[in-house]
Amino acid sequence: MASMDSMESLFQEDYGFRALRRGQIVEGYIVQIQPNEILVDVGSKSEGVVLHREIERLGQEGLAKLHEGDSILVYVISPEDKNGNVVLSLSRAQTERDWRQAQEIFESGEIFQGAVAGFNKGGLIVRVGRVRGFVPASQIHRSKATRRGGGGEEFLSSLVGQDLQLKVIEIDRNRNRLILSERAAERELRKQ
Repeated sequence: MASMDSMESLFQEDYGFRALRRGQIVEGYIVQIQPNEILVDVGSKSEGVVLHREIERLGQEGLAKLHEGDSILVYVISPEDKNGNVVLSLSRAQTERDWRQAQEIFESGEIFQGAVAGFNKGGLIVRVGRVRGFVPASQIHRSKATRRGGGGEEFLSSLVGQDLQLKVIEIDRNRNRLILSERAAERELRKQ
């Protein structure tokens, strides 16, 4: 009896189809855009389907950016549903790309600029794409706090909308954890 891997490769060789797995990110081409679904050719035996709820998440502005024939990255939710279609997600593909980008920034030690999207009593929220990063109050440069009359929530709220130079100091996708530091970024910049 042939192994699953060899069966998969035979399937691909004989028919030119791509065998897909849940969680995989693949490139495809938009075949058709309808109000309740988007059909995407992902090289599988059937077209992939981006369902209505996923389209709603895009909004009118996001949907207007998509055109038939466009190349697009998608996340495989299910390699085959009850109708034989591949079920796809656009938002999960974007989130996955953003986690990968955060991982690359972490591994390279790169300093990047991020806009403060919000705050809580413990620190600042900065997004890396769709991934929510957290800058603990202890990792914010203290001279800013001194210039603005101390610390606390008033200080943190004053930083919302501002750009900060940041460095990724911890990343743990399993715990949905992305920790950023302005202080580490400034130390790194002083070395250069």
